[in-house]
Amino acid sequence: MGLKERASRRFPCANWSRSAPQTLRQNQGRKHSDGQTYFPEATIVQGDIRDLVAEQLTLGERIDCVLGGPPCQAFSSSGKQKSVLDPRGTLVSQFVRIVDEVRPRAFLFENVRGIVTARDESDRPGGVIRKIINDFESLGYSCRAGLLNAADYGAFQRRVRCFIVGVQNGTAPPFPAETHVAQTQSVRGLFESPWRTLREFLTEWADKEESNFVFPTPALAAQLADLPDGTGLKSRGVAEPTRPGGHWGYRQGTFIADLDLPARTVTGSGSQDWVRWNGVLRRLTLVEVQRLQGFPDDWSFAGTKAEVFKQVGNAVPSIFGELLARTIQSHLQSEAKSPPVRLGFPPEFEKYINYTISDHRRNESARKVHLPFIQAAQSGENGRG
Repeated sequence: MGLKERASRRFPCANWSRSAPQTLRQNQGRKHSDGQTYFPEATIVQGDIRDLVAEQLTLGERIDCVLGGPPCQAFSSSGKQKSVLDPRGTLVSQFVRIVDEVRPRAFLFENVRGIVTARDESDRPGGVIRKIINDFESLGYSCRAGLLNAADYGAFQRRVRCFIVGVQNGTAPPFPAETHVAQTQSVRGLFESPWRTLREFLTEWADKEESNFVFPTPALAAQLADLPDGTGLKSRGVAEPTRPGGHWGYRQGTFIADLDLPARTVTGSGSQDWVRWNGVLRRLTLVEVQRLQGFPDDWSFAGTKAEVFKQVGNAVPSIFGELLARTIQSHLQSEAKSPPVRLGFPPEFEKYINYTISDHRRNESARKVHLPFIQAAQSGENGRG
């Protein structure tokens, strides 16, 4: 939605699911409570991206920018992290193909943070993102890649996502400067505003309809009763050489939000974080997570409640759309015809990848995540033999 203000009036939207395109159609051309009318002349396409060709998306027109977020489940830390061994993980190549066929002046690629360290077919952490950037550069684009946190730009949500901006001419523009900062970063805080907290959000935007509230069962309520905000029930996990007590995490659906921080990442599930608000313990409601993501209150969703949660959780916060669309538009308006400048692989990504490699080397004996990649490689070698 944040892209709407910077987009031309006519553009195609493609999505494989049934409910998401129907949601777009239900809201198309309507004036919403935020005063905006979204994509009144867009062509909405429902279909598998593998079956779509450039002509179906360009509508015979010159395209300035291609924007998209290939499925992230294969790279997410909340999933099995099977990367390109998961069929969904291979769809990043389809985004590259569309950019190749359409040849826009610019593109914007989005995915989860986990894609930075995702393994390629040869079991190399970081192999996926390296290939993506190399492929875009081979097509003649200057690429700038980075991790952006929505909270750093004034959202009430800590949501870190990987973005790649590519342009045909000159140097890919820098990402927008951060406007907000965690209060613990006091030196930087002299120049930026503090993060906006969940407490601030609920004070202004809390759902008032009690019929929307979900409360814990008596048994779960008893387990959560003595936990402080910002924690949850722990899952011990598998013991590892550097973590003899177990590589633990919080059990899904048992985390109590810290009201003095921005909300954690909104997920595509009904099991949102618990909040202690107005004297009760309840989950963040569907209405509240829609607001956290930037949807206007009168946005109409198609599908079951589970499908709606998935649409909301899969969305990119509107603040990212607004900022990055403005960045790309500014570049396109001022660009001069010049060769694309290769910026090199981001040092920030190298740091994360090297840590992943080192951590895996020390704990490999206790881990299974790499085994499917080894088996796939062996299978491929046997097949060639």
